[in-house]
Amino acid sequence: METLLAVFAHPDDEQFGTSGALLACVERGVAVHVLCATRGDAGEISDPALATPESLGAVREEEMRAACRILGLTEPEFLDYPDGGLTLVEPDALTRAVVEAIRRLRPRVVITFDANGGYGHPDHIAIHRATVAAFDRAADPAFAPDLGAPHRVAKLYATAYPRSIFPAMDAAFVAHGFPALGFGDVQTIADAEIGTPDEVITTAVPADRFWDTRRASLLAHRTQYGAAHPFAVLPEAAMRPLFATDHFRRIHPPPMPGTALPDESDLWAGLT
Repeated sequence: METLLAVFAHPDDEQFGTSGALLACVERGVAVHVLCATRGDAGEISDPALATPESLGAVREEEMRAACRILGLTEPEFLDYPDGGLTLVEPDALTRAVVEAIRRLRPRVVITFDANGGYGHPDHIAIHRATVAAFDRAADPAFAPDLGAPHRVAKLYATAYPRSIFPAMDAAFVAHGFPALGFGDVQTIADAEIGTPDEVITTAVPADRFWDTRRASLLAHRTQYGAAHPFAVLPEAAMRPLFATDHFRRIHPPPMPGTALPDESDLWAGLT
């Protein structure tokens, strides 16, 4: 069976701009694995009846397991690093953890965050760097032979949030009485740098047919998306167009110079 590995920082990172593409992989018989570096113990608590600050990590782990079951993914794996603390982890240790997963699961495709972490989230940036480093080192027989036999991943992707969609998202929020989308203290880059320039996006995966499933999976993260959250409140007509396509930037192999982008609509494009 073909295998894909998605490497993220927090429970619910598998949702945004990604879950539709993952469902498309499941649809074609691919085993989809998610490696999550933390349990999200520093996240929000939408309803105090759901968790306490002390129990939040364990609760979010179970929420992610439920979300992955809805998507048809394999059981997620957790590295148990502290939420908000990935920049304090020795980079080589984080890279080794991803190498071990790659060599054990032997995926043909790997997905992680883009270099700016979407909106500058330090944990997202740290896991991007570790995964990009692991992509090369997993294939190197001289690197950490104790972590398993070398494995070369065929394709490496970064999630992409097209900058062109943010005005529509903000307009939908404001039209229904919510403030424009914001990322709070974890945003470390200027508003103009959030997301991905449309012109570098290589991959646009149609995902509208998965709307019901991906929305149910998103709302399984109950501590983060409670009954009052915009993603729970906004009507389908406002939200569905924003989730109709999942976008990625293909890091390896890179697009040929002069190629019109996006140049593929499937994470498995070009793979037999």
